Amino acid sequence: MPYTKWYNIHERYSLADFRVEGYILGIVLTLLLFHLFGSRGNRSKAKTWMRAHAPLLRKEFALVGFSSVPKRDVDENDDGSQLIREKSLFEFEAYATGRQNVAFADINLLLAKRFNPVMHGVELFLGFFLDSFSMPQDVVEAIVYPFDGRENKTVPLIPGTELKVEKSTYDNFVWAIVNKEKMQKAREDRYDLSITLTKDHGKLPPWLTVMSESAEITDALLTLELIEAVTKAGDCLEYLVVSDQPMDKPKT
Repeated sequence: MPYTKWYNIHERYSLADFRVEGYILGIVLTLLLFHLFGSRGNRSKAKTWMRAHAPLLRKEFALVGFSSVPKRDVDENDDGSQLIREKSLFEFEAYATGRQNVAFADINLLLAKRFNPVMHGVELFLGFFLDSFSMPQDVVEAIVYPFDGRENKTVPLIPGTELKVEKSTYDNFVWAIVNKEKMQKAREDRYDLSITLTKDHGKLPPWLTVMSESAEITDALLTLELIEAVTKAGDCLEYLVVSDQPMDKPKT
């Protein structure tokens, strides 16, 4: 057969014929770059947070992390980044235990979905125009669970040893320090805060308020160290809650 240009693909087609494919490839590459840099950024933020708070956690708890054996001697080269676990690209968790009257501390980091520009953009849009949606942000939630008199049921009994700590029995109450900008949302999200009364306190900054059931509880819990800590935290603090009630409203 005679030789024609149909035997050479570069003579049959030009780059203009692949314009749609080029757009698709560009979008895919853009999403891939967002995914790589966003997920790496979230991991970096989580590890940075853990490095900053690992010394304090190790000072307060005998066991930090997910190991089954406490470390008495801390390695100076250990920056704490191995003490945090990745649940997803935007969820990270840490764990601490080994403190008198405390069962354990559960720490969760919920970061913005920087790895998904579409979802991140939708959340920004909804958060900007609708009050019912919150803006994407990085949040740390730390929950400390006391034994509350149930040490013998929680701590495993080792032959030849006995539990030498006093049982922690607390009166039932709900008390909180809440950022005023987050107060309404906190009441809607948490059942325990919805049953409290709100009152400003002269020792607290103007952007913070106390939500409590009794003024006597405030006098007992609002120490100088706590006032200094929440003042230093500033707008980063959403709320600090001491509660015996569930977050979700009971059905019965």
